[in-house]
This record gives sequence, structure tokens and C-alpha cells, in this order.
Amino acid sequence: MRNVFFAALLYVLSLSGQVRAENIVFSDSDLRNEAENLLVEWVDTLLTYQCAELNPALDGGILCPACARIHGRIGDAVLPLMYLADKTGNDKYLIAAKRLMAWMENVHRPDGSWMNDVHVSDWSGTTVFAAIALYEALHYHGHLLDDSTRNHWKQQLLEAGEFMMKNPQMYSRRMQGKMKRLNNVNYSASVTYALQALGGMFNRPDFQEEARIVASDLKNFFTENDCFLYGEGPKIWSPTKNGCLPVDLGYNIEESLPNLAYYALMADNQELLAIVERSMNTHLEFMLPDGAWDNSWGTRSFKWTYWGGRTSDGFMGGYYALADRHPEYLEAIRRNVRLLRKSTVDGLLHAGRDYRASGIPACIHHTFGHAKALTAFLELPPVKATPNKTLPRDAEYGVKFFRDIRTWLVAEGPWRATFTGYDAEYKVKGTHPMGGAVSLLWHAQAGPVFAATMNQYTLIEAPNMQSNSRKYLMSGTPRVEMVQYGTNYSNLDDLDTDITYTKEKDTHNFHVNTHLVDIDQQTPIQGSIPVSMDYIYSKQGVTIKMDHCPYSAYMVLPVIASPSDVTEVGSKNMRIRKENGTLEISCVNGHLKVAPTDADGRIFNPVPGFSFIPLQVFPESPSKKIIVKIIYN
Repeated sequence: MRNVFFAALLYVLSLSGQVRAENIVFSDSDLRNEAENLLVEWVDTLLTYQCAELNPALDGGILCPACARIHGRIGDAVLPLMYLADKTGNDKYLIAAKRLMAWMENVHRPDGSWMNDVHVSDWSGTTVFAAIALYEALHYHGHLLDDSTRNHWKQQLLEAGEFMMKNPQMYSRRMQGKMKRLNNVNYSASVTYALQALGGMFNRPDFQEEARIVASDLKNFFTENDCFLYGEGPKIWSPTKNGCLPVDLGYNIEESLPNLAYYALMADNQELLAIVERSMNTHLEFMLPDGAWDNSWGTRSFKWTYWGGRTSDGFMGGYYALADRHPEYLEAIRRNVRLLRKSTVDGLLHAGRDYRASGIPACIHHTFGHAKALTAFLELPPVKATPNKTLPRDAEYGVKFFRDIRTWLVAEGPWRATFTGYDAEYKVKGTHPMGGAVSLLWHAQAGPVFAATMNQYTLIEAPNMQSNSRKYLMSGTPRVEMVQYGTNYSNLDDLDTDITYTKEKDTHNFHVNTHLVDIDQQTPIQGSIPVSMDYIYSKQGVTIKMDHCPYSAYMVLPVIASPSDVTEVGSKNMRIRKENGTLEISCVNGHLKVAPTDADGRIFNPVPGFSFIPLQVFPESPSKKIIVKIIYN
């Protein structure tokens, strides 16, 4: 199967015609070395948390220092362990892999599935991801195992394949001749690769036929204009009034698209591969110049962390598989790996820049999930490509509009911004900003200035998220807000928002007519409260205007600032000193106030993991305009 996969990969790459003898090419050995060094650091740290000689229910499991338990998906770490066992010849990794899979019996069920967690979540749809990790571990490194262990692991894989075949309600296929989507699309996308691979391993053409059916159906789940994969949410049959369907960039790039790419290559499905390739290009538009993934707008952005997703795996392998024909994919991997390195403290990947500074421990899930993704990339043969170290968002292109998610990307001078009126909702309310919002603002020297959070932080997937352990918590998205009888009303949940974009020379204006509603889209007792705003972007910075301030409303600007950043706050200005300059927020009309914070002068939000200064901007008098300017000197 390995040779078949590589043959298919080389065949597809040959079709592009981009790698020719006369081309100047570069090897990606430095990138692979960077990734492998980070992988070793992560895996060696994971082993310090592996339980030994405590109790049969604990031995072999890897304890999470943040959640004080063993995560049921820890079995995904079998792949990086087996890779390093083969790469280094060090028996400690092989022994650890065997002990880990022995612990996984705690979450293994008689029906062949693996539960998400012990006594916390009996969801077993994640069997598809466990099966992929174990398949790749056996496929590439099974020769390291004794016959008894190898046969036992293979038997569990076969049972997992049978489970996926018997549970179409989890993985979505044609049922009674009709195409149905019952769960989030990442499960369907991933089961194509899992069943195709297991079908080859066990000579099960029925597995591969099921993979073909699901893959054929999934060709219909890409948006018409921009080719986003959709289905990360329940409402998939009818777009919103603004033409939006449920899309989540994090799950798309870190699970669905890579696994669809693997399937398409393995099955030699050229039609699907072309769609996936186009979708990958669209999603790459959202990588920031520092290697971060901008999922500030996605339906499941409650699982977003700046470098990727909290419980998804990573984009590296799927993008690497097509890097010969898209050398910018290599650059994307390189930048993201370096961001992952910066986000690693004491050997563990932290789910946000300010976790450590805010006294929040690192959940181990991020480390073992992305260790799996790094390994999946390293398992592929090295590629050569024509040099291309430019990513789409490096360019100062002005504005790009993505109709299918009603979101604009701004690139002027050193500023990068995401402005969204995306109105496709998830299964619960308030997972991402709507109502015409700056969901992300980034500067080449200052880094992230604003980054959206859930409109109201809740543990939507409690086993996979960290609770807030600090006194204060609020949304990190810029907004207009009013508090009435203890209820917050803002523009962030408004489904009735008009947005008009106009351009004048190098100035970009977004005019927004929105309303103040609560998280359930209910108006205050006095009825509808309209708000009119302008967001103006230029090379010099950003200006935000509010025509008049209704009732007791005010503007909230949660400015990202590490607890170590030196700040100065007055009634008209706030300055944050950075290494290469100063970020300044100034009131032309209105005055500033800082909302209550924790002892470090910040509010920390676990997703996407930034601390910020909660600026409130009030009008000089009732119903007066507010004008705020944001610059960097």
C-alpha cells in the first residue's frame, strides 16, 4: 500500500509539469529537520507524563497536567512514537508505544470503536482518527513489532473498519439512496482515507467502495464561489439569507482537506483531487504572514488557537503531499512550524500565546495531536520544488472578498485585517462574531492587535476545552455593547446586519448598519436598537466611527497585550510599547476607560489564548459620535 500511495503521488505530481530538470529547485531538508527537532522535544516531554507501575487502569497512559486526567485520544501518539522508534533506534519509544496502546484498552469497546474519553465522553466518532494514526504506525513501522503485538493491533484496526461501516450515522454516506449529512463534515472527509487505507491493508473492497461513495457525496460539499468545504454545523441544506453555509477553517485545514487529499491520491481520484487542491488554495489565503491560521470567523472557532486547532491534527501532511506543484505550501508549513516552536514552553505546545504568562497550564492534547500531524508530514518522501517563499497574505493587495463566508480580508501597508458579517451558526449560539465585526487585526511589527473569541465563553465541548480559572472573562472581539438588567446586548450576534464596502484610493471603508441583541438574538425591552458604524483601513492604521451612541451603549476594544507589555492609559490615549515601536489607540471623539481586570491588569480568554486590556470607549455626552484611531509608530 505504501508503494501504491507513493506511485499515485508521483503520478499526480508529474501531471503538473512544474518540476523539470532545467528548473532551479531547493530541497526541504532544513524544514524537515526543524519539524523533527520539534517532534523529538514534544514526544520526549510527553514521555515524562506517561504513567508507570501505578495501576493497570493508569499504566501506559499519558497524564494531562492541565486537565488532571488521561485523554482518550492519547492513542494518536502511537504514530510519532513509532516514527521515532524507527528513526532513532531507541527502544524507549517502541516500549512507550506498546504501553500506550495497552492503556487504550480502557477506551476500547466491544464494537471495535474507541471512546473519546473515559467516563467523560462516550462519543466514539473519533474512532476514525485513532484508526488513521494506528494504520500509519503499522503501515510505516509495523516491522518493529513482535508478531503478537502486530497481529493484535491489526485486529483492532479491522474491527475499527467494521465499526465505521456499521455506523453511517456518524460518518455520513448515502442512506436509503439519499445523501445525508448527520455529523460535522470532518468525520465524513476523514473516513474516506481511513476506509480506503484499511481496505487495502485487509483486502476489503467493501471498505473501499464505501470510501468511494462518501467521497463522491463530498464533492457536493464545496461552496460555489470560493470552494470552501462546508458542513461544520447543522444547517447545510439551505444557505443563510446572506448565502452562507457552515464553514470552519480550523477543521477543514487540519483534518478534512488533508485526509481527502490522502484519499484522492491513494484512490487516484483526479476529479476530487482537483477540488481539494482548489479548496486548499482558498484556505491558504487565511494564513497570516507569521504562520498563524486565521479562524477568527469559523463556525467552530471555539476550538481555535492562533497556530491551529485545539483537538484537530494539523495541515502539514496534506499540504506537503501536493507541495511539488505548490511550493508555497512548503513555506506555509515552515512558518507554521516556527510558530509552533514559539508556542512551545517546557516541551508542551500551549493553546495560545499568553497561557503561561496568565498562569494557565498547557493541555497535553495540543502536543500529541500536532505531533501526529508533524509525523504524518515527515512520513512522506522529501520533495523538491521551485523556490516560492511568498504566501497570499504577504502581498499588499487591498481587499479580497470571500462571498461564501461574507468575509473580507484587508491588506494595506503593514496591516492585515479580517472583517466579517458571516452569519452561518453552529449547533449553539455565539460561537463566532457576526454583525459586522473586526474579527482579527494584525500588524507586521506589533503582531496581533485584536483576535475574536466566542461571543460568550462556554465549554461547548467540555472534555476538549479548558475552563476559565481567573476572576474576569469577557469577549475579546471589538464591539458595541450595552448591559441591561445583567444581560449583554451587542452587535456580535445580530443576524440582521447590512455591510457596504467602498474604496477610495488606498482607503477601505466598511459601513455597517447593525443592531444590539443578546446571544439569543433577542432585543432589549425597549425594542430594536440600531447602530451605524464605519471601519476605515489605510496604510496608516484603522479608524472606527460610531454615528451616535444609543442609550447607555459604549464601544469595547479588547486590545491584545501580554502581561509583560508596558502600557500607558489615559482618558484619550492608550499606548502599548512593543519591541520595535508603540501601538496607540486614541479617541478623537469620546473618552477611554479600562474595565475591571485581574491582578495582572489583563483579562485572559482561553480561546484563542490571548490576554487583553478591555478598553471601553464612551461618548463625551449622550448620543454623541465616537471616533477612535489605531496606529503604530
